[in-house]
Amino acid sequence: MAERYTSKQRVLAAANHRTADRIPLTFDAEKEVYEALHRRLGTETRPALFDALGVDTWMVGPTVVPRPEGGQDATNLWGFRTRRVEYNGGSYGELAYSPLAGKDDLADIDNHPWPTADRVDFAEAAATIERHGDRAIVGAFGWGAYFRATYVRGMEDLMLDFALRPHYAEKLIATIADCTLAFLDKMLQTCGRSVDIVYMADDYCSQLGPLFSPEVFRVMVLPYLRKAVARTHAYNKKFLLHCCGAVRPLLGMIIDAGVDILEPIQVRAEGMDPAGLKRDFGKDLCFWGGVDLQHVLCRGSTGQVADEVRRLIDILGDGGGYVLGPGHTYIQPDAPIDNVLAMYETARTYSAAG
Repeated sequence: MAERYTSKQRVLAAANHRTADRIPLTFDAEKEVYEALHRRLGTETRPALFDALGVDTWMVGPTVVPRPEGGQDATNLWGFRTRRVEYNGGSYGELAYSPLAGKDDLADIDNHPWPTADRVDFAEAAATIERHGDRAIVGAFGWGAYFRATYVRGMEDLMLDFALRPHYAEKLIATIADCTLAFLDKMLQTCGRSVDIVYMADDYCSQLGPLFSPEVFRVMVLPYLRKAVARTHAYNKKFLLHCCGAVRPLLGMIIDAGVDILEPIQVRAEGMDPAGLKRDFGKDLCFWGGVDLQHVLCRGSTGQVADEVRRLIDILGDGGGYVLGPGHTYIQPDAPIDNVLAMYETARTYSAAG
């Protein structure tokens, strides 16, 4: 009889480019999808839902203290504000206010009230790990400094900074990086023994390519990415970088920084063909995600979803190094529940049989 792995063992095998009893699975979705799955499967809690789907991961993150009043529309600890925008089928948080928009003096960066590590607490995360430690624990400490800068400064101003005021952009990103690295240190000190994978989201790309030049990435982004990875590896943990879109042109530097896992693998983006990624980067990166949300999961049949899942397992899962999940971190409400269920059922049965 083949050895049966625990969820944690399954994910860590993939992260170390080894095969297990089946492909490990990850899951997250907008709340409307969670609610629909609970109704369909008769589950009431997230652990019960994850058991039903066969999900092998569990994500934890910081609690902001004190919690901002006003919910989604509140100004958060970074000073920017979002608002909830309704659309057909759900809602999304959209940026409504950037505190450094239009403020072009370096002194404006110095005078901004940046958050300190005492504003984030990981005690709740540590308690959660105690309850769900049989799964692979993914610890999120916050967004990367570039992506956070797009909210604090505003995307338009930041892009102009890269071209016209590089000294401003460099100082802004370095300042934010100091804050986020302090958050990472606190997470590692609080629950570093229990976290298996450290997660950082930093979207550098559109679906056509990077939003800035490789030189901007090398000078302004790579230094703090290296620091975050080094601190993670000091605890003997794996580092997962979330970057949507066409990230291939930056992968050489990302690998050189020591990143272990790349998420979410948006396969329809330029240069993100799974076979090419596995061939060129599979010995260095574990791939996490991959199932196309834009077309297959939301518009395809259950048979097409199953075919795509099998294709990804055959390509990205060959020899290990693959955790299957959505090709965008959150499954959207326009994905039929039958397709979501087909995705996870196929992944469980096909990879176990293979």
